[in-house]
Amino acid sequence: MEDFSLKNPIQVKFFENLKLSVPKNVSIANDIAEVLGISQDGAYRRMRGESVLSMDEMVKLCRHYRISSDFHALADDSTATFRFQKMFSDENGVDNYIKNILADLLKIKDSHPKHIVYVAADMPLFIQFLSPEYSAFKMFFWQRAVLNLSSMEGKKFSVSEIKHDIVEMCKKISETYTQIPSTEIWHQDIIASNLNLIEFAWDSGMFASKEDAIIICKKLSEMLAIVEKQAEKSSKFREEAKWAENEGNFTMYQSEFVLMNNHIFVTAGNTNIIYLTHNTFNSISTT
Repeated sequence: MEDFSLKNPIQVKFFENLKLSVPKNVSIANDIAEVLGISQDGAYRRMRGESVLSMDEMVKLCRHYRISSDFHALADDSTATFRFQKMFSDENGVDNYIKNILADLLKIKDSHPKHIVYVAADMPLFIQFLSPEYSAFKMFFWQRAVLNLSSMEGKKFSVSEIKHDIVEMCKKISETYTQIPSTEIWHQDIIASNLNLIEFAWDSGMFASKEDAIIICKKLSEMLAIVEKQAEKSSKFREEAKWAENEGNFTMYQSEFVLMNNHIFVTAGNTNIIYLTHNTFNSISTT
């Protein structure tokens, strides 16, 4: 039940929910003041409900902290509000898609405690980012073969055409993921399904050259070798020599059940987040 002895109780509740999405090492009042372009005192007054938070200000905060702007007063235990993250509707959307993944991971990494449970229908995205070449190939495949983007019609995949900034972001995502304790559950057909995908792309003439297809096969093999060593050492790493830096932060299981979509459960500080994927790359999330 709302405490109506407070001024603007719904607004106060909004800020209470917002605090849960902010790492403890962040000064939320300073952060809010900067986002809204107001004084720190003005931020505190809004947080206490003494000054009214305008609709425009609320939307700014929701966009900055990546939380739902749905009306909190109407929420109850039988409802859940999701944030939709679309894969991309055009080629330029790839950059934004990867940037959003990196932003979410950095927020999780800076939280305490933190943990990711990844129940995988396909090879986990964060594992694919171990290889910028392979992750670029998978995104190319889904744009052309699944989403059927008109801009991709007739295009062929070439390793030489992967953009440098995409490569750097993939590396950053992979490096960040290695620093977050996680549990991954793979089903026994994940490897076979990726091999089948490469074979289909080859048979369909999606590779620019035989060399490109061979490179992708090699990158898949290299990634799987790294994952195998990570599972053996219970540690996530990009370079095996550094495995001890993250010892004990990785647990891997094999499931005999095949799931149709990925399910990701994240603990980030006081917040629990569920990510549900559909069409492999699109996702919805809720707290």
